[in-house]
Amino acid sequence: MNHSLGIPFEEVAKDFTPLVLGMIKRLRIYKNTEEYSHIGFIALWKAYTQYDPDKGAFSTFAYTYVRGEMLAQLRKEARYEERYELSAFEQNTEPAAPDSESIRQEMNSLSPYLEELSPRERDWVIEYIVYGRGISEIAKKYNVAPSSVKTWRNHALKKLRRVFTKADCH
Repeated sequence: MNHSLGIPFEEVAKDFTPLVLGMIKRLRIYKNTEEYSHIGFIALWKAYTQYDPDKGAFSTFAYTYVRGEMLAQLRKEARYEERYELSAFEQNTEPAAPDSESIRQEMNSLSPYLEELSPRERDWVIEYIVYGRGISEIAKKYNVAPSSVKTWRNHALKKLRRVFTKADCH
């Protein structure tokens, strides 16, 4: 029992269950809610054991602690997914291709602008806009460094800005 609060943790956990469950809703956590409720109660336990009444109300301290622990876990999961999850391209599966008619329409709408670009810059525009591929996916497909794809992108964007500026002037 935390002597500064004067009540056992079981009672605190019962009283602060709405806080933990409400935090899950506030943070819009829709996957692994049971895991996050465990994280919330562990954070509540840590807040209970570390609470100092001279620093303010326990409810404020608990709210901050529970929220902080859940946000830390969300950031950790996001970093993991960013680093280790395979994209569709890396799994050797093509992303769902748009139907050929929509590709034809997109290519027709892009073709006047593509004339100003080099072949590699055109590749970037088509891969990025039509197929929705990212820099690393395009780099792997063309067997080049991501920095090369970024260069294609930068040059293509500069040229396209010039084309659009000319179109606005006329």
